[in-house]
Amino acid sequence: MKIHIPAFALIIFALASSCEDVGISDDNSAATAYSYTAFDARGNTVTRGTLWLDFDSAAVTGKWRFDDGRSGELEGWLSHDTLSLNLNPRFVDNNLFLNGTIAGTAYRGRWAQVGVPGVMAEGTFSAIRE
Repeated sequence: MKIHIPAFALIIFALASSCEDVGISDDNSAATAYSYTAFDARGNTVTRGTLWLDFDSAAVTGKWRFDDGRSGELEGWLSHDTLSLNLNPRFVDNNLFLNGTIAGTAYRGRWAQVGVPGVMAEGTFSAIRE
């Protein structure tokens, strides 16, 4: 079996670049900031952070940063008062989905971490506009 070095190098590069930090800056002035808290099934806090959301009609884009240092980009859509977000939109595996409703300054609902085997963890969340 022959291994083609250029093809192998391309695969390694693609895998490495898909895991890079997106370099979230503190300059998200055009986005609406939400203070985010996620809870497990028992109501214990799992993580806290900030979501920066850019609303363009039904399409929603933005960035997120959790207090543990993780960060990334997000994509989703808004339909009436229902907002669905994917916090890892370029991943086939290890997606974090937020599905909830927006009422006033609050975005609340359920989160689920989904991978190839299915739902790996889930709970509720609350995000309050700053």
